[in-house]
Amino acid sequence: MPTWRRIAALCTALLTLAGCGSPQGGHRNASRGAGTSDHRTGAAWRYDYTGKNTNAAFADIAAASADDAWAIGKSPVTGWVDIHETLLFHYDGKTWRPYDLPPPLRHLDDLSSVRLDAAGPHDVWLFAGATTNPGGGRSPLAAHWDGTAWQAVDLPRDFPEVVRGVAVFGPGDVWAVDGSDTAWHWDGRHWQLLRLPGTAQALAGASGRDLWAVGFSLTREQVARPAAMHWDGRTWTKATMPSMPPGPKDDPHDGELTRVVALSAHDVRAFGTVSSEGGDSDAYSAGLALRWDGTRWSEDDGEPWVTGEAGNAIMLTPKRYMTLSGEEERITQPPCLAGRPGRLGEGGCRQKLHLKDYTAVPGTRQVWGVGSVSSSTFPSRPVIVRFTTAP
Repeated sequence: MPTWRRIAALCTALLTLAGCGSPQGGHRNASRGAGTSDHRTGAAWRYDYTGKNTNAAFADIAAASADDAWAIGKSPVTGWVDIHETLLFHYDGKTWRPYDLPPPLRHLDDLSSVRLDAAGPHDVWLFAGATTNPGGGRSPLAAHWDGTAWQAVDLPRDFPEVVRGVAVFGPGDVWAVDGSDTAWHWDGRHWQLLRLPGTAQALAGASGRDLWAVGFSLTREQVARPAAMHWDGRTWTKATMPSMPPGPKDDPHDGELTRVVALSAHDVRAFGTVSSEGGDSDAYSAGLALRWDGTRWSEDDGEPWVTGEAGNAIMLTPKRYMTLSGEEERITQPPCLAGRPGRLGEGGCRQKLHLKDYTAVPGTRQVWGVGSVSSSTFPSRPVIVRFTTAP
């Protein structure tokens, strides 16, 4: 079956991609996703941490090692509805514990686009979409953990407020893109702005000299086409992409790539959408999956609807993932949390797991997920969960 799959819907298929965001880190790799109808059950989410804060949720997670990880989220300030405080948690190999907010992070006010990424225990980065500084203004923020303390990293005046993709390869090799035709690079001392031959939405690579940025480029007719750009350590080059077949009734349609996963220098997967507004009867949206084999980009038989990636798993939803062998696996939901309404008696549970980000637990077959659990009668509570992937 062609991977440029068409789904006759009023762009509602985009909900799958938007439901569980994930930062694009250079060190985070994921499996291929060959489509299959074989749904096996074996894995199960289990709680690593459940918070008592109501209407709170975690937004992002980064794992430096199997016993060193960070998670960030938000919780309403007592007595206020629209004012939130930042939750910063650290994992020491045994327990997730709250971490006192360091000065650089005390003015965070928007975690909708927060990005956490790590290249090692002494090299963790955080980018926030916007902050409120003591003077009341808003500005982007970057902070670095060196193994001892979080320190603010100075940003140029024109650094973007919202970072869409991050790739961390070391303390002196960090990349960020913001959904424009520019990329920012940190060399350990300074930020450098580089122009891209297209618009970049995500980053991933095997190394700092083998990095991919994916997004879209515009034709002369101002139609968006999927784009992939490669950094070889010296220059950004736009790759040749497979042609998109015509949409229904040959209508003009836009395409873009929103996620990229680097398994190796010779195996890179990119995922995105093809869509057309059209009229009420002609509007459609379809997922697309492409693969780089070290020589060229081509259509891939992979599942195009992807919500995240972690180690040897490509997350399709919080209930399904794809293995390295291309098999689709189901993930059993965790048991009901006690102490609040939300049960269906002895036969089931109305509580739902809402995950915003995933990451592999380095050196293991396990995956961490962060987000919240809630139901119609159970206020949202922040949770960190994990499951073990198939061998």
